[in-house]
Amino acid sequence: MNLRFLSAAAFPLIWLLALPVWAAEYRLEVADLDYQTYSAYQEHLANLEQRLDTQTFSTAAVIPGREVQVLDGPGYGGKPPAQLAQLPATKHQAWTTLVWDGNPGDTVAFEVKSDMAAWQEVWRIAAGTGEGLKQLTLGDQASFDHQRPEVPEVSPDFLANVVDRGTFPQWLAQHAQPIDGLSLVVGQGDDPYYRPDSVYAVVKLPPAPRTYKLVIAWRGHGNREAPARGGEQN
Repeated sequence: MNLRFLSAAAFPLIWLLALPVWAAEYRLEVADLDYQTYSAYQEHLANLEQRLDTQTFSTAAVIPGREVQVLDGPGYGGKPPAQLAQLPATKHQAWTTLVWDGNPGDTVAFEVKSDMAAWQEVWRIAAGTGEGLKQLTLGDQASFDHQRPEVPEVSPDFLANVVDRGTFPQWLAQHAQPIDGLSLVVGQGDDPYYRPDSVYAVVKLPPAPRTYKLVIAWRGHGNREAPARGGEQN
């Protein structure tokens, strides 16, 4: 075994040893759909997830104009990743994917938002953490469905207030039911043009790498064709 071989073999080992042993890779994948499209798959979410993953889902059904932002304000109780890559949804890819390295136990907060004057209302949310998508219960559905984790719905002004006071993490822990470290809350906008709904996703990073998935169904405020959010519990 010569010196050149030893040097070549040692370099990858040195590089690996230089990496933080506690760091892991995490992903958040978000798909924004029209409520009618989501309704067609509501009882077969496994089929929806598979088609989104294999890129056989019609991306024409993916709503444009949605973005996912990291929330770096200290009031959210999170720690923004030092490096984060974002792969937006395209005509060939239905998921908007965020990838980052983090330390288990840290918290990272995101907001799914839109500035479009269309599809302003969050109508349904499904989430998955490796065991398939599951539909969650929005706040106004809680009286109808006690079996699914609840996603609270509050006004943006209320959220801004608890964030400014630094009590958002405590409030979220009391009112949102985490799903393998993922907690969600809907900020209900009060103006279809200037303040549409948004979804806050707060992740407490688990010890092992994990992919979190969100499918959000949107509709227009006052859309008469859509049933009320609390009126359909399939």
